[in-house]
Parts: sequence; structure tokens; C-alpha cells
Amino acid sequence: METTNNLSNRAKFVSTLLTTGSVLVAIVSYFTSIYIFYGHSYPSVSYLLNKDFLITCVFIALFWSTIEMWLGLNEVYRSRSYGYIVLYHVAENIIGVVLLTFSLVLFGLANYGRDVILLFGALSTILSICIKLLFYLTLRRIRRNGYNSTSIVFFCDRGGEALLNSIHSHYEWGYRIKAIIGDQYIVDMYNGVVPAFLDSEANLEEILTQDVDEFVYARTYDSSQEILHYIDLCQDLGVTFRLYSQFLNRISANTQLRYFDTNAVITISNTPTNYFGLLAKRVFDILFASCVFLCGLPFFIIIAILIKLDSNGPIFFKQKRSGLKGKEFDVYKFRTMVVNAEELKEQLMAQNEMDGPAFKMTNDPRITRIGRFLRKSGIDEFPQFINVFLGDMSIVGPRPPLPKEVAEYERWQLRRLAMKPGITCLWQISPNRNSISFDDWMRLDLEYIDNWKFTLDLVIILKTVRTIFRADGK
Repeated sequence: METTNNLSNRAKFVSTLLTTGSVLVAIVSYFTSIYIFYGHSYPSVSYLLNKDFLITCVFIALFWSTIEMWLGLNEVYRSRSYGYIVLYHVAENIIGVVLLTFSLVLFGLANYGRDVILLFGALSTILSICIKLLFYLTLRRIRRNGYNSTSIVFFCDRGGEALLNSIHSHYEWGYRIKAIIGDQYIVDMYNGVVPAFLDSEANLEEILTQDVDEFVYARTYDSSQEILHYIDLCQDLGVTFRLYSQFLNRISANTQLRYFDTNAVITISNTPTNYFGLLAKRVFDILFASCVFLCGLPFFIIIAILIKLDSNGPIFFKQKRSGLKGKEFDVYKFRTMVVNAEELKEQLMAQNEMDGPAFKMTNDPRITRIGRFLRKSGIDEFPQFINVFLGDMSIVGPRPPLPKEVAEYERWQLRRLAMKPGITCLWQISPNRNSISFDDWMRLDLEYIDNWKFTLDLVIILKTVRTIFRADGK
């Protein structure tokens, strides 16, 4: 049986090994990309290994190791899905390539051109994904053969049945259930599969001393004293203690252990609290908005001319919206309606197709001809990149509501104001976005807040581009 310290040391070693491997893959990919395009121009490879190249390698090591740790790619999870590995390595290399490109320009290092950078990003992504998938496939094969396994004892009733079934059915995770201590329901279910004991006090200490790595407490409990008893027992015997609870499942996504002096406190946050992640989100917002303005300026000028030719009125539409924590700000859009649209809205309320406080209507007579195209494609939202620059909005986030809509929100719907509003979100990329109910719309926004990660924003942005080309909005 391995002690907790041995397991911890092995985890640190593997983490360092994975981080080092990721950095080496990136450096080799960078060198290979340069050699493919410029290797024939030099009589010796040593000409490529110049001072600028070595400094660039230092930047690569810094960026890739930091991103690797930030995304948790240097940790080995027995139950990690392959889709997670692919998505996060794509995100790692996109972020890394962007940071490296800015560093090359900022520090005046040798820049071999866009083709080299693109090839570098592609090679690094493909190689890192293939190596990591091979690593996980090898580990799972080893575990299926009974090696690198963790021996566990379950103390379980119906409250922990889901976890027990999941671990038992995934043999490749490498968990070996040595014993189950449970009620009659669990014993009947697993009788003959693994040993089952009804008398926990008489047998548990003896079982835990027989080559057991972990003890999983997965039952409904009424008193914390019982849990403390088993924590102390496992600590004395050098066995890892795990607590599974339906209560913890409910709060685990946004729960942290914080300390007031030496007093531990479970803190439940209802919004993302990852400082560096939110900082990266803000930096990305500014960079992305800059690219949109630079690349789209000629197109925006054409749209402005078409709006003026189509109907009388200003090019832009400005309206008060509720942002973070309910703070009001002016939101900007390309004007898609006649100038007296708000006055006409009261006459059309009987034809509102949206439940709740929001208003939506098919064939709204207030929409202009060019406005109908802008709405279908979502291009009318593009001036909101101004709001992104000002810090009132983000690229991705819940859509900013009208203050009078917020006044009619139910209590559970107010939490969508706990995160900065955005130009696009899960609702915009939903297949049924034109027929979705107001409550489902709110739930999608809360789902985004509860599951926010930087990579989720990247996925939503890519799907939003697809939605723009599909042009099926209203």
C-alpha cells in the first residue's frame, strides 16, 4: 500500500513531467516550422539556433508551462474524457501562439512570418493532443491489466449508489473496490461481486489495514461527528479519506475552502471567482474587439450608408440596459427599426410571442428592410464592441436586459446580472433560439455562469460565427 506522501510525490513528478513534455513539444514544433520554411537557406542548422531563437524558447517555456498549469493539463485524472483533452489542448495552443506573437513584436525578436506561426500552432496542437491521448490510452490499458490501481473501500447506502456504480463500471479508471460496507439494498446489489459487510465498526479498521489506499464515505448522514470519526480513523491508518454527498454535488462547481485565521470555511460563490481567468477574459475582449474594428471597418461603413438610404433616422440606436449588478449603461446597436419604434411597441404588446417581460414578434412592422437582414445575421449587435472597450460588456455573457424587464424578474432570474453582460451567449447559439421560452433563456444564462471557463467563451464565439452565416435570427 502506498502512503499518502508517496502518492503526492508521484503526482508532483508526473505533473512536472507532463509540463516539461508540453514545453518540449512546443519548442520542437517551433523549430520544425522554421526549418521547413527556411532550413534550405542556411548551410547548417546551427544558424537557426541563434540568440533570438533561444530567447523565444524561453517565452515558449514560460507561456506553455503557465497555461498548462492554469488549464490543469499537467494533472492526471483517472476519469478525464478524451474530448476534454482535445478541447483544452486546442485552447492552450491558441492562447500560447497569440501571446508568443505579441511577445515577438513587443521585444523585437526574429519574426519568421505568419506562415511559420500558423504551422507552429498547428504542429504544436496536433503533436500535444496525440501525445497526451497516447499517454492516457497507455495508462488506461495498464490499469485494465491490473497495474497502477488504487484499492478502495466504500461505506455506502442509496445516497452514494451513483458514484459506486460509476466507479465499478469504469474498470479503466484503475479503482479496485476491495470491500463495500453498506445497507441491505447495496449488499443485495453487489453480493458476489465484491465483499460486503453490514457490521462497519467490527470490520472497518481491520479492512483498512489490509492494503487499502482510499476510504470513500458515500452515504446519507445526519451528524458530522460520524464523518469526523472516519476522518480520524483514516488519518491514523494513513488511508486517504474521500467524502461523497448529494449536497456537495449541488455546490461543488463554485465551492472553495477559505480560511479566517485558522478557521476553515466552505465558501459557495454563485459567479466565477478565477481572477486570472477573468483577467484573461478582459484582455481577450479588448484584443478581439480591436481585430473586429480593424477588419470590419469598411464593412461597417457600407452598413451605415445602407441604413441611411433605407430610412430616416440615426445610424446607431442607443438604449439604456442593465449590466453587472444591475448598473445601467447605454448600449449601442445598428438601428434596425423606425425612429418611433418604442412608441409603436405599446400598440403591439398584444402580439408579443415571448413569455415573461421580454418582447419578440415575428414580422415586426417596426423593423426596416436593411434592419431585417441585420437582425437575421446578428450584425446589428456589432457596435456593442464599443461597450466592450468601455468595460460595460464582454464578448460573451448574458444579454443585457432592459431595466423595466429586470423589475419584473423572479428572484432566481436576478442572478444573471451577477456577471458582465455580453454580445453573445448560449442563447444566441441555441438551435431553437427563435422559439425558446423566457425561463429557458434565463436558465441557459445561469448555466453559462455556473460552468464558465475561458475555453467555453472560445467555443461560443466559434458557434456564433456559424450562427451569423446561417442568418436565421429574428
